Amino acid sequence: MASRRFVAALGALAILVLLGGCVAVSPPASDEPEPEDPEPEAIFESTFVYGDDLEDVSGEMTIEITGGNETVSETVRVHERPYVDYYEEVLETTEPEQDGAVFASNASGAWWYYPESSLAQHHEAAEPFESEAVRSDRAEMAEMQLEWYDLEYRGTEEIADRETHILDVDLNEEAVADGISVLIGSTEYVYALETVEAPDELDVVEQTVWVDDEYDYPLKERMVFENADGERYEMIERFETVSFNDGLEDETFEFEPPENATVESR
Repeated sequence: MASRRFVAALGALAILVLLGGCVAVSPPASDEPEPEDPEPEAIFESTFVYGDDLEDVSGEMTIEITGGNETVSETVRVHERPYVDYYEEVLETTEPEQDGAVFASNASGAWWYYPESSLAQHHEAAEPFESEAVRSDRAEMAEMQLEWYDLEYRGTEEIADRETHILDVDLNEEAVADGISVLIGSTEYVYALETVEAPDELDVVEQTVWVDDEYDYPLKERMVFENADGERYEMIERFETVSFNDGLEDETFEFEPPENATVESR
């Protein structure tokens, strides 16, 4: 992908050609080798364990799920501080019951809040979650799952004004024979398919991820699920805007339900 600086340089060169009476000047040859493509295995591992320089992520993300003749979509605000702290709020949605919904997670547990029904569900951790422990678990999961997949590097693409590396992730023949159907990373996506009345038994048949070049953080994911009858359900999550290392405070990931909310344990 050509950078803005490179494009500007080409424009300047074109002007020099015109002013010089159509005498083109070739740039000096460079002895520097072309950068090598990243290893697919390294990109795959980045979907579990992000770059060491990543402190936090903020942005707006769109989620679109298509099944049969129905499509539902949401726009959510996301804040994340690996690997325990996470906050997500629904800003726009085609599903009225999800309007304004909040999910907040930190070391002490998690909250789910649904303003339309004034329902707040809370999970309190038996012991505080530790970021390093979660990171270690995710690294082990990446190593374990790597043998199940065939990986193909597909080049680069700009997502949310940032360069990403594209990776196709497909279960290999041995994994398919063993009946394995898993999702990369540790995020559970199948719950979202309930909004299009997807069946319980689904296999992941296609997966593609777009991983940020600088921070090794997924900025887009596409998954295709299939049921026993061959019906397909596609889900795409994509950051429309994103920023890194804004210095998010602990309060970002805390949640206090409104006084009129019904609180349940989960």
